[in-house]
Amino acid sequence: MSGKAEAATGDPVLQGSVNTVTAGAAATEIEAASGTTATPTLILSNSGSTGTAEASPTLRLAPAASSLVVPSASTVGGDLVATGDGNLWFTHGTSSGPVPAVVHTDANASSFVPLTAPVRILDTRSATLRKSIIDGSGKLASSGQLLAGKTIHINLTSLVSFGYALSVNLTVTGTEGGGDATVWPGGAVPNASSINFQKGWTIANMIVSGIDAYNSSISDSIAITTTVTTHVILDIAGFYVADFAQVNPKNSIFGSSSASPSSSSSASRAQQAHSAIRSGAIAARW
Repeated sequence: MSGKAEAATGDPVLQGSVNTVTAGAAATEIEAASGTTATPTLILSNSGSTGTAEASPTLRLAPAASSLVVPSASTVGGDLVATGDGNLWFTHGTSSGPVPAVVHTDANASSFVPLTAPVRILDTRSATLRKSIIDGSGKLASSGQLLAGKTIHINLTSLVSFGYALSVNLTVTGTEGGGDATVWPGGAVPNASSINFQKGWTIANMIVSGIDAYNSSISDSIAITTTVTTHVILDIAGFYVADFAQVNPKNSIFGSSSASPSSSSSASRAQQAHSAIRSGAIAARW
């Protein structure tokens, strides 16, 4: 049967057709009887696209008209709304009333992925730890110090792929005068500093910097410049990414079930956290 099916509330649902009811009434409502075990009200399945490795949609929410970009004021807790600008909204039912909020996904939000331990990606005092410098020629002193006014770029692709930003501890030591150093994604040097220092200081500062591609083959890099010749050290704490899989699993806390050396459980930290939430153990802590 094709085309729209005009039906009154309570009439049977016609599969394969669009079921239309009067305004203000739900087109289809399904209610499951309560039981002793948690069972779903509705199960949808789709066997996929024949001959491909692609999954076909199990459920498709048709977006509203392009001009409708916020949920209706009449939404209640539990409502899902696909708005005309491509966002998906979920309405939370709170004690003070319904609160619609955009659902965050890999497409419109980022997550911070801590490393299992900080990684020293750069130390200009060490020839080995200078290997992450992409363009160091003519920019370093004989002892490895970053020369005043020079900019170097650091290759991050051993740790992250197409990251948005990173959290990094920036240290300067052996400073030859008072000045500042700046870490940023690259391009024009910003009129800002990441750390300020005086002659002979060893000082550190934890910063967040964006990440950008250096060229078509190096997808992730940052730039560093200093107004005074100094040694520079970078210790990375974690990355902001769309998906935790973008961080090298050898370094990510999500990389394996044994990522936490203090845990005797074979479950991942995410599994342990969700289990603790369900059991009420986390709420009991606070």
